[in-house]
Amino acid sequence: MKELEFAMEISKSEILLELKGILKAEHLPAVQERLFSSVDGYNKIYFIDIERVKFRDKNYLTMFLELMNFVKGKNSELVIIFHNEDNADYFNPFFNVFKIYESRDSYRKDSGIWEKLKATGITYQRSTGLRLAPGIAIIFMILLAGWILTLFSIISSQDKAIREREAIFSELQNKYMRSSQALEDLKTAVGPLRSMGFRIDTTEKAPLGAISDWEEFWDRFLKEKGREQGRSDASND
Repeated sequence: MKELEFAMEISKSEILLELKGILKAEHLPAVQERLFSSVDGYNKIYFIDIERVKFRDKNYLTMFLELMNFVKGKNSELVIIFHNEDNADYFNPFFNVFKIYESRDSYRKDSGIWEKLKATGITYQRSTGLRLAPGIAIIFMILLAGWILTLFSIISSQDKAIREREAIFSELQNKYMRSSQALEDLKTAVGPLRSMGFRIDTTEKAPLGAISDWEEFWDRFLKEKGREQGRSDASND
């Protein structure tokens, strides 16, 4: 790669400045003079393509900050074009300060919604993915932690409610089984008595359907049969 190449393309409202080569510390004054002198006129968009640039000095970041402020003073925009990881790492400290895109077309396409996101500290590059400013990342993590805690709380509450319903259902099922068995026992016991001519009256005081405990009913039934048998014996005497 050659040490330095510079090209410029001018249109009605856009100016493309393309740099190529290895930018060392000794090249900084010349690069700075060339870029600043290319800013001419108001209400324009200045694209600086540095895709094929390798930076060898950190002072170029300060130069780009000064150039951005200079361009803003002209009511214009500065857009930096690249998509390689080396330049992404180089501009990382100011990634949310500059307008960085992969191409002019991507800037035109995304300058709507992505500009609004960048204003809140969210940026996206295909090579580096989604990036969050430190403050936005902290807020996002707090919100995510709160959402997770809320989710676990809801799950725990629902699990407790389900367990309580299962316990109630199990109790009702056991009670139903006991009642069914008691009913079957009662039918078995009552059958021979009816065949022997005993009159079974379950309408006194409490009807059969109103007694939930079949064992209690059976005790009452036996007592009633004992009284009827006593009255029958007395009449025979």
